[in-house]
Amino acid sequence: MMTVTSKTASSTTKLFLAMLTLVLGSTLVLSGCQATKNLLGKRDNGSLDYQQSKKLAPIELPAAQETAPFVPLYSTPNAGANTLQLQNESGNQYQLPKPQRAVSNTSN
Repeated sequence: MMTVTSKTASSTTKLFLAMLTLVLGSTLVLSGCQATKNLLGKRDNGSLDYQQSKKLAPIELPAAQETAPFVPLYSTPNAGANTLQLQNESGNQYQLPKPQRAVSNTSN
């Protein structure tokens, strides 16, 4: 009869636990990208904060200070209300539109 010593059983258990950790860890890493998309996609990253911006008061210099005339390089139009959909499902993150296909399929 063959008996298994405690040292062999202990090393077999350690090997099994190491392999189980490796398999579970790699499964988590490889599937984690898609599984955590919904969780991390709903965070507020501040990309829509510019919509609540307010116009600041003009800079006031001391009366004795001479300044150069200010000529704006580009005019800023009054655009009115924003009509674009810039939010995801949770309403707090800008979503980029999907890119258009640039390669056409031509068959001869």
